Amino acid sequence: MNPGAAAFVPGSYAYASEPQLPTVQIISTEEDLHKLLSWLGHESIISVDFEGADLSKGAWRNGEKLGSHVDHGRICLMQIGTRQGFAVAVDIMMLGARAFELGLAMILESDRVVKVVHDFRQDADALKHQYGIEPRGIFDCQLCNVFLRRLDNFRTNYVLGSSKLLSSYRIQQGSVAGYGVVTQEQKQRIHTRFSQDRHLWERRPLPADMVQYAVEDVKPMLQLQQIMFQELVQKLGNQQVAWQLMLEGSQAYAADFLDLECRCRLCCDAAANARFDGFRLKQRLQAVPPQRLPPHLLSRVLGREEDQEPLTAPGPSCFYVNSMDESVPLPIQ
Repeated sequence: MNPGAAAFVPGSYAYASEPQLPTVQIISTEEDLHKLLSWLGHESIISVDFEGADLSKGAWRNGEKLGSHVDHGRICLMQIGTRQGFAVAVDIMMLGARAFELGLAMILESDRVVKVVHDFRQDADALKHQYGIEPRGIFDCQLCNVFLRRLDNFRTNYVLGSSKLLSSYRIQQGSVAGYGVVTQEQKQRIHTRFSQDRHLWERRPLPADMVQYAVEDVKPMLQLQQIMFQELVQKLGNQQVAWQLMLEGSQAYAADFLDLECRCRLCCDAAANARFDGFRLKQRLQAVPPQRLPPHLLSRVLGREEDQEPLTAPGPSCFYVNSMDESVPLPIQ
């Protein structure tokens, strides 16, 4: 990080007048980023997501590119949503490390600003290895759903995608031109598109529908978080206990890929990331002091027989990079 960069302090960002929201959907200048930071200085909870090329470690380690024959893995966009319904994308490809130096890193690493996410494992892995950022204050809706299902004695072999969760809670999802409402099926169509062009998120200018897709992804997450958290409070009978479980659990869940091999789809069968590994999460949470996470609470959500052994590692990737630098499915044998 740049030690000379202006520091961002949540709740006390200095500005000369009433903060003005940026008027663009994608922020690519420092001027607009400062406007966004002024606005976020008064937020205690936001929704966050990232888009990129083959997210996870990719070819990065400790902020440097490896001499890999496949140059992959890059954070391209950071999307942010607020309780007021405002959502915007920050162009990390254009602003580079400067975007984080000016304040985004401090927001991500602050315990005073809660970041609502949905499966942050690859994002956290990319942030750590590309920019040395270790997010804190995370609430992961995907993990909350796992805990809720387990408290109701349902199976949790697989985690759920955000669109399925939003649909199950009847939360309205946004629309993208040419695709309609962003259902799980429409998400798959969009994913197929950038599977074919693995550099799509790196290209500038970005197609308007892709920017819209990225921004719409974070808009409903705060509503989902609120509903799911109240459900968790009812099941556990204590709001503080439920909050502590989610903060500690989400922190451990986000760190799941940090010490593993890259979990992007060019390095392994990324479909295996949909499996829930209670063993690894339990191992991390057992290191949390009991005054912060009582053992009896941990055993309620991670005390199943399947949590006693780790899952097997993902198999080989289903994609390869061809001579046209495209990621294409391996032929079926």
